[in-house]
Amino acid sequence: MKILKQIISLILLIAFVISAVFNILFLFKVISHELLYIEFFILFVIVFLISVLGFIVKSIRKDEFVTINIITPAKELGLLYAWTLIFWTVTYFLTMIFK
Repeated sequence: MKILKQIISLILLIAFVISAVFNILFLFKVISHELLYIEFFILFVIVFLISVLGFIVKSIRKDEFVTINIITPAKELGLLYAWTLIFWTVTYFLTMIFK
């Protein structure tokens, strides 16, 4: 289960980095808003698939509650993970303001 959590953390880290890059490119008018919407959709699909994975794990393990904590496995990445989430949040809100 620990390896699964680490894989999920890395997938989310990569998704947030790519999303932040697309946000920056949009702010500098390198890409259009259609491409930005596609990128947001892909990010939400990744989060949805991770949620579905939680339901699958719950069904397999026959537990009442199953949590997939994405922050705990990120301790190996430490500040990089936290700064990536902060950077993505800032670029996301800037994109929404200047959209």
